[in-house]
Amino acid sequence: MTDAPPPPASSRAPSIFIIAGIGALLALAYWPLLRWLAQASVHITQLSTGAVLVVFAGIICLQDSLRDRRFDPQINIPGLSLLGLGFVCLALARHVPGAALPLAVFSFCASFAALIVFLFGVAGVRQFLPALGGFFVFGLLVGLFPRLDWPLRALAAKHAGSLLAWLGVTAQLALEPGQPAELVLTVGGRLFRVATECNGFGLLTSAVLLATILAFLYRLPWQNKAGLLLVAVPIAIVCNFMRIAAICLVAPRVTWSYHLVHEVLGNLFYFAGLALIWWAARQARD
Repeated sequence: MTDAPPPPASSRAPSIFIIAGIGALLALAYWPLLRWLAQASVHITQLSTGAVLVVFAGIICLQDSLRDRRFDPQINIPGLSLLGLGFVCLALARHVPGAALPLAVFSFCASFAALIVFLFGVAGVRQFLPALGGFFVFGLLVGLFPRLDWPLRALAAKHAGSLLAWLGVTAQLALEPGQPAELVLTVGGRLFRVATECNGFGLLTSAVLLATILAFLYRLPWQNKAGLLLVAVPIAIVCNFMRIAAICLVAPRVTWSYHLVHEVLGNLFYFAGLALIWWAARQARD
């Protein structure tokens, strides 16, 4: 049995123009959301790598679709259904402030999935699930950043101090009043400020995004997807407080600049955490 031949170019032309028009309208409708996410990615350094991961996943999905799927632009019922779902969620986002962000992000994913169905058919959506899942998770994490900054900093500083104490190093954690207040970890008479950049949100974002993208890329069962996401969070948290403890241990004992120690150890534990998640995803697939 062979695939049906693609429709002639003359029959594709009207559909291509209609789909292009729909794409332009969607770009206008979702421009505020996309601009907000882009600005957050630029101004909050912990989110920059996550944004790159989502864009990279989208490029890979597009390449795979162009290679494996037939480009067959046509308006169809599944695509219109997804488009309707997207518009309904977008309308609900305006009337349900408490759930506005997840509804708006899901709305974008549904509308973008509709364009994929129009261009590549229903099977094309499965090819784009890593990028769509990554975008949805990224959008939620951007909204959570202000709320999680201080709890993550406190958690990292507390466990870094406990780890140092377990290693026999005297460490004291104190809250320094101010606007805003700061957490200070004193190790061997040297002060280490646990700033916003130390909250581990960058690693947490990248870890959860990588877990989401790999879960869909490897087409893991749903229980394995959930398990991989649940594993990604503690891996990110543990790697972050181990990074802080390592910096406190190494910085006073070497002649390198503090900035160099911070960057080297930070990147070491960052990529170690992502490598563990990649390994866990491979294990779940095999």
